[in-house]
Amino acid sequence: MLQRASDAFQTITKGAYSGLTTQPSGEKEILLGIVAAGGSKLATDMSTGTRAQLYLALRIAGYHEFAKTRPSLPFITDDILETFDDFRSEEACRLFTAMAGTGQVIVATHHRHLIDIARRTCSEVTVHELPA
Repeated sequence: MLQRASDAFQTITKGAYSGLTTQPSGEKEILLGIVAAGGSKLATDMSTGTRAQLYLALRIAGYHEFAKTRPSLPFITDDILETFDDFRSEEACRLFTAMAGTGQVIVATHHRHLIDIARRTCSEVTVHELPA
């Protein structure tokens, strides 16, 4: 799971982070982002947007782990991309497209530009617009 989360984090951050690793801390392990330019960062030292990207990478990895051993459940997010720039939103949409090969992916948003990104990234996306 750590490898899949690491790959997803690298993809979403467009290579700003080369992945994830853990570090022992007493009886626990601490999750660190490996900075591509060198060094590592705790989640608490990352920007709000990068922390959201780390969270999404972990959720994506968890979804794939779950789907390997049992029927998949829908993957549902609500404005998970709101702090992402367009380039990172596009990469996240690519990961969602790959996940849709396993199960249903539902992304709720009120940001119209994200709909355009989703349509560009995944030709098979279905957009449902709710009345105001």
